[in-house]
Amino acid sequence: MIEALGSALEGSNRLLVVTSGTGMASAGNGHLATENDAPVSSKVVPRAASEEAAASVAARGVRVAIVRLPQVHDTVKQGLVTYAIHLAREKGVSAYVGNGLNRWPAAHVLDTAHLYRLALEKTEQGGTYHAVAEEGVPVRDIAEVIGRGLKVPVVSIAPDQAAGHFGWLGAFAGWDVPAASVLTRARLGWNPTGPSLISDLENMRYSVAGTET
Repeated sequence: MIEALGSALEGSNRLLVVTSGTGMASAGNGHLATENDAPVSSKVVPRAASEEAAASVAARGVRVAIVRLPQVHDTVKQGLVTYAIHLAREKGVSAYVGNGLNRWPAAHVLDTAHLYRLALEKTEQGGTYHAVAEEGVPVRDIAEVIGRGLKVPVVSIAPDQAAGHFGWLGAFAGWDVPAASVLTRARLGWNPTGPSLISDLENMRYSVAGTET
C-alpha cells in the first residue's frame, strides 16, 4: 500500500505520512530510541516493513514523514494496554513479566493527533517523528493500576511463561522500549499537555473497559 501511494505521489511534492511504532527503533532491547535511530529489519520485526517501504518511496523523490507511535491512550483505549486489560479480566490476574521494570512509552490521543497535524504542516524534505509524551512507563505500574481497577491480584510471570499467559501479547509484554521525542519537539514545536497513561487508566470505567471490539 505504501509503495502504491508513493507511486501516485511521485513528482507531486505532496507529503506522504507513514505510521510506524517506537519499538521499531529498538525491538525491546532497552535502548532509549530517538528519531535518528534506524528501524530494525523486517526480518526481525515484520512491522518494520512499513518504514522500509517508506524509505524506498523516499528514494524515488517522494516527500515522506514517518510518525512512530507509542501506547496512544485516553480513558477508553490505550494501545496494547487495552488487550492487557481484556486478558486480566479473562484470567482473573493482572500480570507483568519478570520484575516489570521494562518500560513502554506513551502519549495521549489528542496530543498524538496534534503531532500529525504539525507533521503535515511543517515537514519539508521529510523526517521521522516520535509521538512520545512519556519516555517510558514501567509495565509493573500499568499492571498494578489495572489490578486496582478490575479488583484482581497483580502477579509476576516468568519470561519463559509469558507466551503461555499472554498469548500473542507475550511477544511484546517483556519488551523494554523507552523512546525520546526531543528532536520531534524541537523540529515541530510539539508540546504534549494531555494526561498521563496512568492517569487515564485510573480514570477509566473498568465495568466496560476491554469489552469493546
